[in-house]
Amino acid sequence: MKILISGASGYLGRRVTAAFLERGHQVRAIVRPACDVTALPWADEVELFRADLRGTANLERAFEGADALVHLAAAVEGDDQARFNGTAVGTQRLLDAMGRSNTRRLVLAGSFSVYDGRAAAHGLDEATPIETLPHLYERDGYAVAKWWQEHLVRRCSHRHGWDLTVLRPGFIWDAGNWQVAGLGLHAGPVHAIVGPMSRPPLTHVENCADCFVTVTEDSRSVGQTFNVVDGHGVRRLRFARDMRRITRTDGTRLLPVPYWLGLGAACFAAALSRLCFGPGGRLPGLFVPDRFRARFSPALCSPQKLADRLGWRPLLDYPACLKWGNE
Repeated sequence: MKILISGASGYLGRRVTAAFLERGHQVRAIVRPACDVTALPWADEVELFRADLRGTANLERAFEGADALVHLAAAVEGDDQARFNGTAVGTQRLLDAMGRSNTRRLVLAGSFSVYDGRAAAHGLDEATPIETLPHLYERDGYAVAKWWQEHLVRRCSHRHGWDLTVLRPGFIWDAGNWQVAGLGLHAGPVHAIVGPMSRPPLTHVENCADCFVTVTEDSRSVGQTFNVVDGHGVRRLRFARDMRRITRTDGTRLLPVPYWLGLGAACFAAALSRLCFGPGGRLPGLFVPDRFRARFSPALCSPQKLADRLGWRPLLDYPACLKWGNE
């Protein structure tokens, strides 16, 4: 197959591109105009297409001969408007271009952030409701942008009759990128581990990349939504201790904070903010209860649907994940 990959130079995109090449596929990689491709290990093995999805004209040229689009591009930095433009607006322009092409297969990198944290108290799976309006706008800019991105993709796929699969990865990590948002709060040398005995929805970047290739190749994934987690069941505190050990960051102090205590603090802070600033106001960056639940929910999640429908299992078990890239 010839695969068009957006966001190919990003953290996940680099591994997804490598995984497709390892499985014998041709790849056309969309990278930003200013991207330094010399840092990409596979730059000589792919066809590069330089584009800024927010403004580059003639994006339909990227789809020439492509059997599938694997859409990973999203803005993770900047203010809320920059994230929305880089994620939702860029996606709409790419979808418009796809609509003028012959490509009919689409795999989207969604996000756990679209879920309604209030509805996942006892477990989180693909049937868990996603966030609703207007509660969505109580969340951070990344969650808003990813929610709208998935909404746009589903709407366009329905209109054009595309073969869509949505993957919602949990917290993607490796030893060089382990301080994920769902682990806790980091301030200087102190890392507060929220819900230390709960099991966060982790997915190692190598396992996550393999899953993207698997669903793209397998027609049984069409029309499906899958959560992508490794299901290793590692607890937050153990994970943080393992990362501190293998990254040799012994100076970092781990502070376990029970989930109920953190949630209570978020509720108190939100109530105090409403008292001081009125019903619609709050301190910048304040963790309101819904945002807290969405990020630190102790709800269990497993790759069961992927296993049942496609027979997918993570390439690496947890010990192998710890060794990957550190040998």
